[in-house]
Amino acid sequence: MSESEKGVALAVMAHLVWGGMAVYFGLIRHISPVEIAASRGLWALPIALAIVWYLGQFSEVRKALANPRMVATLALTSCLIVFNWGFYIWSIEVGRTLESSMGYFINPLLNVVVGYLFLGERFTRPQMVALALAVVAVLIQTISAGVFPWLGLMLATTFCLYGFLRKTIAVGPTEGFLIETAIIALPLLGAELWLASRGATHFGDNAFDTLMLAGSGVLTAASLMLYAASIRRLRYSTAGLLQYLSPSLVFLTAVFIFREPIGGAKLASFAIIWLALAIFSWSALRGERNRRSTAEPV
Repeated sequence: MSESEKGVALAVMAHLVWGGMAVYFGLIRHISPVEIAASRGLWALPIALAIVWYLGQFSEVRKALANPRMVATLALTSCLIVFNWGFYIWSIEVGRTLESSMGYFINPLLNVVVGYLFLGERFTRPQMVALALAVVAVLIQTISAGVFPWLGLMLATTFCLYGFLRKTIAVGPTEGFLIETAIIALPLLGAELWLASRGATHFGDNAFDTLMLAGSGVLTAASLMLYAASIRRLRYSTAGLLQYLSPSLVFLTAVFIFREPIGGAKLASFAIIWLALAIFSWSALRGERNRRSTAEPV
């Protein structure tokens, strides 16, 4: 396999894990979202430690820890990602998986807005059309439900901000993930002990719950490492296209496995989002081809 083919394979595996987590968390709906989010972070820490040790990256970790601004930024990103985890798990437990998948469909389009506002990137006309369609989709959901779709937008916004902050700090994905999980470990352990004091924990109750909670951390670490390995081998446009795989799997899980109701208005809003993503992806691919053609020697 070529490096790009390896990158595609690794990215597909990462997104299959992310998409499959909806089914995984659906099997433990009886467990508090707080305990599941805490377990994801706590059990991911030893996995991250092992991988950093295997890759010999502790020197990079020490350099990052010597930079107070970088540590503060990673503390913020760790809070953002745990917050995102918690509400995503909660959405599955209360039967609102479709709303959460909408958020992750909107996320790539939000990234374009952040790039325009803070990174000096500019919209193409097709991207402006895609963004307008995304706004229409949100308005349709708002009008049909009579409630602002805060859950999907909150998930999209927190993940977008997380990605922006991680993109703008000079630390590798593996080393950064280790520092994030180390920073958040103590508060997460505190949350776990607080739940235990109230008799609300499931870890240790039985083999199934214990293994599922521990496995959530393994899946979290594995998906990030697979994605980090893939992104170094892929063009940006290809990575962006593959990003839509996981929310598509979550959408299908919500409709065909969890049997969540999807009315005409909600289906129309998703169809508009898919159209927006198709336009956005076509624009990104065309731009990438143009950049490659101009870079080739005459």
